[in-house]
Amino acid sequence: MAWKEVKTDADIEELMQTCLGFHDSCVVSATYVSGDRVDEKGAMWFGDALEGHSLNILFDSQWEPHRFELCFQGVRRMRLIGAQDNYLNDIYEAYLQFHEEILPCRYRASKRVIVWSDHAEFTLKDAEDGLAEPGVSYVIAASLRWRIMEKE
Repeated sequence: MAWKEVKTDADIEELMQTCLGFHDSCVVSATYVSGDRVDEKGAMWFGDALEGHSLNILFDSQWEPHRFELCFQGVRRMRLIGAQDNYLNDIYEAYLQFHEEILPCRYRASKRVIVWSDHAEFTLKDAEDGLAEPGVSYVIAASLRWRIMEKE
């Protein structure tokens, strides 16, 4: 399936409905690419703040669709939690919303970001204070796109 851009609240609603709010899903893998590098002469080059710093997260679900992928671009902040004592890694209901002016960025034309969390009760205060519950993952990025995948 082709990528779908998330640009409006209706796009968020479509993603959440299609993926059943991420209910009974889990993170299979995550790949982060900063776009930063050091060249052969030792010079440091930095990726584009909006296009670079991408995070792809692959999910499996017990429901249809069984596999889907999110691609965040312009990642500003992320916290991905692995295995922990007394916590399961399944998602009951995710959080996905646009927010305005929550993180300063001189590189962005828009002050709007999109925020995803594997915890429906996620609050921005948790992210700002670093107080997110021990098992809560989240991503704050400039943009998001998604697609349904075929399960291998």
